[in-house]
Amino acid sequence: MYRGRIPVGLVTEIYVETHPKGVCAVYLVETQNESETNDLANLFSDFAPNLESLQLSSGKLVSYAVQLRDHDQGLLDQIGDFLKKSFGFVILHRSFDPIIYEIVRELCKDSGSSLLHMPKCDICGKAEPFPETLVRLVGQQGTNVATRTYCGTCTAESAGGSNKEFVMALLEADRSGLGIFRQMDLVRSRSSKKRVAFRIKSDPAQHFAIT
Repeated sequence: MYRGRIPVGLVTEIYVETHPKGVCAVYLVETQNESETNDLANLFSDFAPNLESLQLSSGKLVSYAVQLRDHDQGLLDQIGDFLKKSFGFVILHRSFDPIIYEIVRELCKDSGSSLLHMPKCDICGKAEPFPETLVRLVGQQGTNVATRTYCGTCTAESAGGSNKEFVMALLEADRSGLGIFRQMDLVRSRSSKKRVAFRIKSDPAQHFAIT
């Protein structure tokens, strides 16, 4: 995947994936050694795919954002109760929001832990562990030129009368100024239940958008 400037002229297809929002929570756990860190990773992976997880920090403070779909929300409390029996310091926050993310950030500073990479909405810039919409810009042989992620609010604001208008609205609002795709001939191609796909019929000269 390209970083910095996006070579729009290399893009031959656009894939749009939407992921309906589930119930989110954040777990903050103080660990004593690498074994406990590995135990946490195994715990959250064991609940996949019913529970999506993203590690937010590593070191003495290990934190995870999780998202639960189509499952009893009591699972979140069950995990919290198990962690409190197994670790000395545990916080369960029943949502992901700027407040809990700031708490994670400050506790990382206090404990010498590392804040890990967090996806951000490419329209509003908000930290978003589980983006509602992903747009993949794909080149020849399926190479991934760039992936753009969008939060639920920006996704809703870009909703249009058709899938094509929806993706165009997202790209035009994108901070990289990807509205150049509006000038290209996008044709709907084979897709799946989870993904909408377009191919670029024209062969435009290479354009660049600044990320």
